[in-house]
Amino acid sequence: MENNKLPQRLHEILVGYLLGDGGIFYASKKSGSPRFEFSMGQERVEFAKHLALLFKDYASNGLKEVKVKAIPNGSFYTSYRFKTQSLELFNYYRDLFYVTNQDTGRAVKVVPQNIAELLTPIAIAYLIMADGNYDRGRNRVRIYTNSFSKEEVTLLATAIQLKFDIYVGVLADKKNQYILTIGAKELPKLKRLVSQHMLPSMKYRIGS
Repeated sequence: MENNKLPQRLHEILVGYLLGDGGIFYASKKSGSPRFEFSMGQERVEFAKHLALLFKDYASNGLKEVKVKAIPNGSFYTSYRFKTQSLELFNYYRDLFYVTNQDTGRAVKVVPQNIAELLTPIAIAYLIMADGNYDRGRNRVRIYTNSFSKEEVTLLATAIQLKFDIYVGVLADKKNQYILTIGAKELPKLKRLVSQHMLPSMKYRIGS
């Protein structure tokens, strides 16, 4: 792996997680380089600890437990947050996953056009651990790609199908939002592809 990217396994993990909940952000407008960040709730603390351990060499501080006040009822919930240092190597991932919205001038996360080249079993496993859900009633896996456009979700579905011979449907979820679905017939293929790369506590997301 080139010096401007992460080591190969971490590269694949980050690609998968950036397709889900992860983000690459600048600490401030004056920051020269971006950093990798994530935030998770109490129910995913084991996964949060796992990711923080993987990326510990790129961070000054470890995983932080934060008490957040819920609005409007005033109760508190626990959030786990992690940020790496602002490093030049994360510019590669920022350029890969973000474009500037011409109307607002803000950066928007997208599915990279070359996603088929980037996808690996590890990447798909981390995408599922980030945003996957097992629908027991229909014996299928849903991946909540709601933040991406229909065209981007279709691009991702096509890439998985072409590269791994797993049919992935694109399903309308909410208004102008789309998710991926992997049905019962394709589920055995998916499990063989990703199971060994998933935390045991997260395998329920593929029905295991």
